[in-house]
Amino acid sequence: MKVEVVAVGTELLLGQIVNGNAAEIGRRLAEAGLDHYHQVVVGDNLGR
Repeated sequence: MKVEVVAVGTELLLGQIVNGNAAEIGRRLAEAGLDHYHQVVVGDNLGR
């Protein structure tokens, strides 16, 4: 199974906070034997 992780948050895009979950999610997916191909970040502030 191919897996892509989508993180949502304008604060992630702007570097205001670090996506600390990304490494943990990647590690757990690998442990589960899943093929982790992409991680993307999308904003959630449409008025920006």
